[in-house]
This record gives sequence, C-alpha cells and structure tokens, in this order.
Amino acid sequence: MLHFLTTAPRIPRRAWPWRYQGTGALLKHPGLTDQCRASNGRFVHTGPKKSRPLCTSLGGFWFPGAQARRRCLFVAIQASPLAPRWPQELPALVPFPGVGSTPSYHTRSHPAEVECHVVDLRSDTVTRPSPKMRQAMAQAEVGDDDYGEDPTVNELQRVVAELLGMEEALFVPTATMPNLIAVMCHCRRRGAQVLLGKEAHIHIFEHGGIAQVAGVHSETLQDLPDGTLDLEELEHKIQQAHRSQYHPRPELICLENTHCSAGGRVLPLQYLQKVHQLAQKYGLQIHIDGARVLNAAVALGVPPSQIAQHCDSISLCLSKGVGAPAGALLAGAREFITEAWRVRKLLGGGMRQAGVLAAAALVGLNHVEETLKRDHDNARRFAQGASAIASPLCSINLAAVETNILMVRTLLPWLTPSKLCELMEAVSAEEVAATGQATSVRLFPWGKHCLRAVWHCDVSPRDTQLSGNKLRFVLDKCKQQ
Repeated sequence: MLHFLTTAPRIPRRAWPWRYQGTGALLKHPGLTDQCRASNGRFVHTGPKKSRPLCTSLGGFWFPGAQARRRCLFVAIQASPLAPRWPQELPALVPFPGVGSTPSYHTRSHPAEVECHVVDLRSDTVTRPSPKMRQAMAQAEVGDDDYGEDPTVNELQRVVAELLGMEEALFVPTATMPNLIAVMCHCRRRGAQVLLGKEAHIHIFEHGGIAQVAGVHSETLQDLPDGTLDLEELEHKIQQAHRSQYHPRPELICLENTHCSAGGRVLPLQYLQKVHQLAQKYGLQIHIDGARVLNAAVALGVPPSQIAQHCDSISLCLSKGVGAPAGALLAGAREFITEAWRVRKLLGGGMRQAGVLAAAALVGLNHVEETLKRDHDNARRFAQGASAIASPLCSINLAAVETNILMVRTLLPWLTPSKLCELMEAVSAEEVAATGQATSVRLFPWGKHCLRAVWHCDVSPRDTQLSGNKLRFVLDKCKQQ
C-alpha cells in the first residue's frame, strides 16, 4: 500500500474521497496537510539499498502551493494494486517486428568488451532530426494552426503544394492520415469501392481504416512485380461493377509510388498516364500514396509535379526521405483540401502550434534531392556488393533496386528472414578478429522469404560498406556451420 515516510494516519481505501483526483488532492487532504508540509520536495521509491527520486518538485498551475513553497510529498512505492512496481533496471530493448504479427522485443547481446557500431536499416522512419532541424524547431515562428494562423505551417503547405503542382496542401500528423482523408473525401457514399493492389500499404499496413472509419469497400488486384497493376484487369473490374446492380460502385483508384512491398519500385510516368486516362473514362478519381514520391521523382529525374499531374490527390510523408521527426501532407485541388480540413478535424488531426514540426520539414526539403540521390547510390552500392558475394543462402535482384529500398531473399528453409536479421544484429569478438570492426546491422523481416533494408539520411557510405562486410561475415559463418 501507499504509505508515508512520516507517521501518517492509515485511511481505508473506501474512505479516500480523492483517490481519483490525482496526486494534487493529497496536498489538500485534511489528515495529511501537516505531513505534506513537512516533506522535503521529491517523490522517491524504495529499493533494496536506497531510495531514488521519481520526479522533481511539483509546481505549476496544478500545484500552486507546492510551487510557492517548493515542498512536496514523500511516498514509498511498494507492491500494491494501487501503484505500479518499477524494476531496479530496465533492459535495453530492441524492436524486432514481424510482418503480420505483434511486434516482439529482444535484448541486445553485445559483449561488454566489444565496441559496437550500429547501422539501422529497418526503415527510413528511424532518422533523427539534424542539428539544423533542431535549431529551426527551437526558433520557429508559430501560431494556432487549427485557426490557420501558424506561419511556418502555412509556408510548408505552400512549398509542398508548389512542389507537387497542386493548388493547396494540408499538414497532418502522420502519413496514414492523408490516405484515409483522401478516401473519405473522394468516396462520399458508404459502401463505395476503392480499387487498389493486394500489397498496397493502405490495404495491408493501415489497420483497414478505410473500412473501419470510412465505410469503404476495398477491391484488390494482384500487384505485378514492379508495383504496377494490370490495366486490363483494372478495367475489367470497373466494367464488372458498372454492369451489375449488385456490385459496389468503384469511385477511387489508389496507387503507391514508390511501392514499398515491391522493394521501392517506381511507377513509370507512361503507366500513370494510362491509369489516369482509364479513370477519366469511367469517372473515377485517383489518389497516390506518395509517402516516398520524392524518391520516385529523383529516380526518374523529373520534378515531383510531373508525377502528381496524373492524380487528383497525393500524400507526402515528411518523416521518411525528408528526415523530419513527424508529419505528412495531403495535396490536391482547393475545394478538395477545404473538405480535407474538415475530415482532419474529425479524425483528431488538427494541431495548434505545429510550426515546430513544420520548421524541421522545411529544413529537410531544402536539400532533399541531394539526400535522396545519396541514399539511392548507397542502396545500389550495397546491392552490388551483396550480389558479388554470390552466396547460395540469399539473393538480391539488382534490377529491382531503383530507389532506397532493397529486398534480400533467403533461399534455404533453415535461414529464415528473422534468423538472418538476428545474425546481422548480433556482434561478437570473433567478428572483430575477422573484420576489424563490430557492426550491428538492423534489418526488417518482410514476409516468409524476404527481409528489407532501407537507406536514409543517417546512413553514410561508410555505414553501407560496414553493412556489406557484416553480410559477408554472416554468410561465411552460416556456410561453415
């Protein structure tokens, strides 16, 4: 039970009128006022040998008395249904997510005597804000974005709308939200149909939001290896629905560029043009999940607006290639964005002084083209080195490495993607003796036979070289065993 280090009267739990009123109520309880005033200013919890502080002195609006006197309550935390237990030390946990299952965690097993260099290739979302971004965030001019009064957010929206060749853009917290907003704005009837690929991020990795929230039906098509859809099958699906009074009516086609599950493949401009013509023929709208559309533009050597001209709306993620800590944008026609603002509010995406996030994105956009070119070069260099190993244990399709993502395919049943990820992350003194460097490379298991590596602004050419060396070392060890 909670008790006081001073001798306080024991109060039955059922008699606590303040038990749901927070810690501040403790300072006001008549039986505890004297004890609170006699306390020393810190929360502690007891361990086997000594007490440790849990927080600093309370203050602020909730605790005006504590702020004035700088005194607080001493409590000791013991095992109780009313209070959590804190272990003396928490192990360092490393996320090790499995596709299609609940993410699991395992502890790092690096030997204490080994100095380890970590290269994180799980995703381009693991980047940290650069010093310039942090400075811009600290100095950002802000206002209430929900009122449209944040000048930094407004500038970011203007810059991205111009970059994508759209009339307006809307800043949102995550890259999942603009896809859901787009579907809700384009499909105004519940039960409307969206046509998209079976491996589309919207369909697989966004918790079925378009069904749960928007009430929209997904009609999936088989993705081709390059991330495109078969145009004849697409038109057949549309015609089939239009001829039947029983089928849901298709209203939207969703594309993904670059296509994540295809290994970062770029949708060709000619293909986008043909899909656009098909949509216009049958009165459908097109939304592009453009989380990595800037990667596609760099790979094609064209302005992003040449890609976006073939759709009615497009999203852009800021926490991937741009390297910002958070945020995304949805771009489209002015009337569309006006409605998107209302849906953003409905989904809880309206923010206030969001300029601190927008400022980081503006810094990243200033040099994003140079950053993405380097990421693509690094991914290509790694793929070429891995292919040169010519291992019978895994393979990489060099022709499929078009941007910053590559897929490694395991070829033997016992070497599963999860097992290879574990081996790439583990380090040992033997590795140091063989390679001269302990390198822990984090990769992402992707399906039954593949694992994914993604390059980003925090991965240097040296990191790429060390990762290639680590792969060679791991594959050699596997062959020996």
